[in-house]
Amino acid sequence: MKLYIEQTRGKEACERLFDAIKSIIFISLKSVQNVIINDRHCFEVYGFDILIDDNLKPWLIEINASPSLSTTTETDRILKMQVINDAFNIVVPPDWGEEPHKHGANTFSEKRSGNFNLIIDEGAGTGAEAKL
Repeated sequence: MKLYIEQTRGKEACERLFDAIKSIIFISLKSVQNVIINDRHCFEVYGFDILIDDNLKPWLIEINASPSLSTTTETDRILKMQVINDAFNIVVPPDWGEEPHKHGANTFSEKRSGNFNLIIDEGAGTGAEAKL
């Protein structure tokens, strides 16, 4: 989709769109951070349904706390298996447990994993948005 938008609307318009989508995700998660259970022993994948209008304005439709991972087509299966794989690589990084300090929760320190990109790193102390 990103490639299509870049080719039809231009790179700057595409970057504005995806920055707006990142903002929607950040603001929506920030608004409920006090009620989200923060357990270092588990994780959750959220599904954001976003509609993009003719002017490339994104609109949040809904957020699914437990998005469906069942599949209906081969393409759908490949996509969802990659989401699951990328999520597990963040939760249990490939080098987890290899070194004494590489075990337990929150050991993943990369800004990108598969198709996941870090949007905000509040642990870095800056609160600034990571531009990837």
